[in-house]
Amino acid sequence: MNPTRIDLYKTGEYSYERSYGFMPNLRIYLQEDEKIHPTILVIPGGGYEFVSAREGELVAEKFVSLGYNCFVLTYTVNPLHMTPLKRQSLNDAARAIRTIRMNAEKWHVDPERIAVMGFSAGGHLAASLTLHYMDAEEPDPAYAAINARPDAAVLSYPVITTGEFAHMGSVRALLGYSFETPESERSIFGKPMPGCETPAGEMHYASLETQVTENTPPVFLWHTMTDASVPVENSMLFAAALRKCGVPFALHLFSNGKHGLSLANEAWATCCGKGEYTYEPTRAFTNAALAGEIDLSDEVKMELIENEHFGTGVAKRNEVPVPEVQKWPELADAFLKTYF
Repeated sequence: MNPTRIDLYKTGEYSYERSYGFMPNLRIYLQEDEKIHPTILVIPGGGYEFVSAREGELVAEKFVSLGYNCFVLTYTVNPLHMTPLKRQSLNDAARAIRTIRMNAEKWHVDPERIAVMGFSAGGHLAASLTLHYMDAEEPDPAYAAINARPDAAVLSYPVITTGEFAHMGSVRALLGYSFETPESERSIFGKPMPGCETPAGEMHYASLETQVTENTPPVFLWHTMTDASVPVENSMLFAAALRKCGVPFALHLFSNGKHGLSLANEAWATCCGKGEYTYEPTRAFTNAALAGEIDLSDEVKMELIENEHFGTGVAKRNEVPVPEVQKWPELADAFLKTYF
């Protein structure tokens, strides 16, 4: 596929201070017929530091084969934890949903059957969108008039909590601090997000197991028990909150598999150079660093250049497919069809 790229914002609407020319965007993967189809907004992970290529195009192509229209979101990230994201990534995701609904007729999308699908930190962003969509800042009245709430969510090994089982890197990139940061030092990262009176309130807001309500859309979750990066407790905490609020959900826990499995198949294991458009924000950051726009040591600049996600480095793959996990797309498809 050669997906169409569209920018999410017009000139003057996007102002994250460390974007260095990057513009949040969508890549569009549509069915070839003109029938109306259910749709998935795919949000790759990357710890809110980069946007993973192996959780973008591969996933979109798989779900196109299952009958969906798909859109891959390349969103704002915070590569070296220099300027906290706060709600910027949420704004990007909300604008993406609104853009899809605004163009539903053109793209043959059913505006009432749009799911958000997130991986790892992208799972946190996807879940945040289901819970906090009404808090996304939207400067354009035409977009603001369109509902940003997804109709369902699929969360793959998601970052959920900011507490005991948190993925520290994601929390720091998002807020500037984690629960390990003394309360007295958190204020240096700027004012809390609107509606969060204190840094502690901001941490609570971003700990998504505490934010579930009866209005939360149906959720499909999957995780592996051996995930060493984002503990399985993240999905379990969210599932418990969904159950308490009476929200329809499915939770699939697989016995084995590392973090970041994506499709867990041979395509994932060997993927190299496919869908690398997701690296736009981090490579813009690297180019700015090399041009002297960011004050970094030569050592850090070299690390950026050699990093697969930031510069020109190409990782050698020695991944092994995990057959047990490979059926999750079909399970998610069956779940979505139940509620769509």
